[in-house]
Amino acid sequence: MLAQRLQRAADFLQASEFRQALDALTEIESFGAESADFWQLLALAHKGLGQLKDAEDSFLKSVQLLPQPHVLTNLANFYRQQRRHEAAETRYQQALELDSSHLPARVNYGQLLLEIKQLATSAQQFAAALEQKPGHLNAQIGLAQASQQLGDQENALALFQKVLSIDNNNAAALNGLGIALKTLGQGDEAVLKLQRAHQLAPHSAEVLLNLASALAVADRPEEAVVAYESMLMRDPDNPELHAYFNGYLGVIRHPDYLRSYDEALERYPGDARFAVPLARRHLLENRGQDALHVLETALSKGGEFAPLKRELSHVLREQGEFEQAVEHARSAVNANSTPASESELATAVMAAGVDYQEAQALLTSLVERFPADQGLWALYATALRYTDNVTAYRSLVDYDTVIQVRKITCQQDYATLEDFLDVIRQSLRSLHITKQHPVEQSMLHGTQTLDDLFSRRERAIQQLRTALSEQLTPLIAALPKQIDHPLYGRNTGEFSFSNSWSVRLWRDGFHKNHFHSQGWLSSAFYLTVPPEVAQGGEGWIKFGEPGFRARESLPADYWVKPIEGALVVFPSYLWHGTEPLRTASERMTVGYDVLPATS
Repeated sequence: MLAQRLQRAADFLQASEFRQALDALTEIESFGAESADFWQLLALAHKGLGQLKDAEDSFLKSVQLLPQPHVLTNLANFYRQQRRHEAAETRYQQALELDSSHLPARVNYGQLLLEIKQLATSAQQFAAALEQKPGHLNAQIGLAQASQQLGDQENALALFQKVLSIDNNNAAALNGLGIALKTLGQGDEAVLKLQRAHQLAPHSAEVLLNLASALAVADRPEEAVVAYESMLMRDPDNPELHAYFNGYLGVIRHPDYLRSYDEALERYPGDARFAVPLARRHLLENRGQDALHVLETALSKGGEFAPLKRELSHVLREQGEFEQAVEHARSAVNANSTPASESELATAVMAAGVDYQEAQALLTSLVERFPADQGLWALYATALRYTDNVTAYRSLVDYDTVIQVRKITCQQDYATLEDFLDVIRQSLRSLHITKQHPVEQSMLHGTQTLDDLFSRRERAIQQLRTALSEQLTPLIAALPKQIDHPLYGRNTGEFSFSNSWSVRLWRDGFHKNHFHSQGWLSSAFYLTVPPEVAQGGEGWIKFGEPGFRARESLPADYWVKPIEGALVVFPSYLWHGTEPLRTASERMTVGYDVLPATS
């Protein structure tokens, strides 16, 4: 009798008739109260109706009565949908402890790990699922996506193609294949795959984002803008999509640049998710008063206090209003003491010159808690310099050790190094398709290539990657051994490229002082150096000068002259910029970051 009533409720759930399922289960609650399956079905009914607290309570009651892999997996999925990642991971693991062959638990656990960027572990889960069931499409797609994000585009490409050989209308596989082709430099072919994915998943903002990016890489700007606009129509409240869209509009000098932020703030007055990036972009284009207006308006509309106050501090100190900046930064910390607000307070205090010891104390705590954060180490080194802590500063900024200059060797098939460099230059010039520098990047008066350069499979670019690796390998092997050092202590002896790009500067072009937040070691490789650079110091790379405005400014304390065919390698946490070019001649570089390889 109970089994029949439970099956009736299950049929309602299968048909997404959640109210009918709940009513059917409520009728038999007195009979089913000791049945784990009853509580599982009740949980699913509550979940379908959006009654999340009742759903969770019912799931937990089912698990308490009888832990079952499929119920634990459903509970984990429930937590994952709410972004309660730790709780979801615990329940997936419990399901697999009960039954290591339970594929839904393993595949969904792999998806969770993919979402939280535990990529290697995610790939292991998908690989284990495929060992058990080689034809499992979702596991193949998951492994392909993990491989893709780990930088193994060829393996991802093969896996996506394998899925499509079985199901040629699989939108997820077409989307992933399009990303792989775009990253490998096959822009037009990527567009075709992503257009097909869009046809199959017309409401997916993610697919449209990838299509827009592929169209941009294929130098089809009008179509790219249309795709970006369509993307925002699907998900207009996603701040990441606004950032991608406006980043592209900026480099092509589009008249609608920043308009989407204004429209978002019309819908959600005061929303810090849109006010903060809009203000930052105004500031980066020397419109400080516009930035202040955006933030002050957002605060007056009841926007989230701490992030708006934190950004107000940033804008005000760059406008030279140092005391006000410190006041707003303290307000942000008092309201919500996050690492970002503590870092801003330390920066504002140094900029104002009011208490360098306070800044050092704040940053000492931050680097202890976040030892891989390159920006915090850059600020910490600055605090050491302000407090005249020479010994500690030099342990971080020992220029003779941490900065290396090496010249690449000519690769085979080329008569001379200059021939090799000339082929690379020609290859890269065709990739400089934008009209101006990205606003959010460090350079001014130049252009930067789109997407990751070293993922492209053009022969010259791959040969350059090999030539650079030949120099980096012995350099990294020779680094000193020091466990508690932010550079030396992370050295595993192996490395991987994490990001790469090319920059062309013209007259008055330069890089503002900055650090590389996503790196461990960073480098500039010089392809074209104007003759004037060798004479008067213009275009030289400089180190040590902080990238924020301060009442008591600190000058650069080390310079390196660019040399064609040479790479300059330095810790990613070092402040660095360049002296402006005065000549109209081109200065072309390749920049890249590397990370220690982990097993």
